[in-house]
Amino acid sequence: MKILKIDGSMGHGGGQILRSSLALSCILGIPFEMTDIRKGRPQPGLRKQHLCGVKACAEICGAKVEGAELGSEVLSFVPKKIKSGSYHFAVGSGGSTALVLQSVLLPLAVQKLPSQVIVDGGTYCPQAPTGEFFAESLVPRMNRMGYSIEANIEKFGFYKAGGGQISVACNSPKQFRPVDLVRREKLRNCTVQLITSHFPEKTTLKIRKLITKEFEKMKCAVPYEMEIVEKSTIEEPGAAVIVRTGSAEYPLIFSDIAAYGYSSEALVNNLGKQLRKFFAAEVPVEAHLADQLILPLGFAEGGKFLTSHLTEHLESCCQTFELFTEKEVGLAKDGKELLVEVPKVQG
Repeated sequence: MKILKIDGSMGHGGGQILRSSLALSCILGIPFEMTDIRKGRPQPGLRKQHLCGVKACAEICGAKVEGAELGSEVLSFVPKKIKSGSYHFAVGSGGSTALVLQSVLLPLAVQKLPSQVIVDGGTYCPQAPTGEFFAESLVPRMNRMGYSIEANIEKFGFYKAGGGQISVACNSPKQFRPVDLVRREKLRNCTVQLITSHFPEKTTLKIRKLITKEFEKMKCAVPYEMEIVEKSTIEEPGAAVIVRTGSAEYPLIFSDIAAYGYSSEALVNNLGKQLRKFFAAEVPVEAHLADQLILPLGFAEGGKFLTSHLTEHLESCCQTFELFTEKEVGLAKDGKELLVEVPKVQG
């Protein structure tokens, strides 16, 4: 049996390599051995959400796994056949539900039989997609490719305590079709939600004021509406800013989380940088969504999209895709932006 050897430190060396490898291994039935997982990170090796993703993928395909331990920097994963069904996974405190779903969703979504997946953990975690991004931005675009997925945020939760829950229903895919997302788009209206839970009112109002100033600084001021949403059912104190733009059917979502030791100014400045870069490019696919489209496109009918630039996550995802499929993702400059062409994997 040939085992694919993967250097987990290639590219930016983050968890994206592991998540993509797990999904690809499940679908294609290719075993792999990964070394130097998240090498160079402050806490290298498998963290809670990575470990949950490994165990979740192992459960859906009956994989033989070695190295599935907290902090492990080496992992062996030998998959068997994927089994559709009902699954419930818990990341625990400090883990992202969306990151676990990055590994387990696609293998179940390509099956002919339906599956239901519930993941417990955080829906608002630093340096991770929010539940809104997953349910409102990624899933509708996968359905546009021909998948049949329903996603709901059942409960919200910040990153330390967890307490959030996302439920997903994967039905038999419809007719797959190639997707071209290359049409440049002008500035669009935004809705801004400042979501808080047991958060100091003074700090909440400060963040709102900073957001207002940030939008005023943008060239060709972008029309926006803002609301403060208090979710008192969330156990842990926290704040998250969710910015929606684009169409109602296919929104684009930008976000940032008020993590411990992260100032209000830093939160809003980071969000402002994301928005300014996106609006300046006038592209249909923002940078954080780009890497999430590679694998779903490959297992549908392929397609192409225009994004602002090559991120480390996008590069890592393309490299991992090419290792498993031996098919190359096209990356070409289109003016100052990047045109990404994803080949169809099978057939």
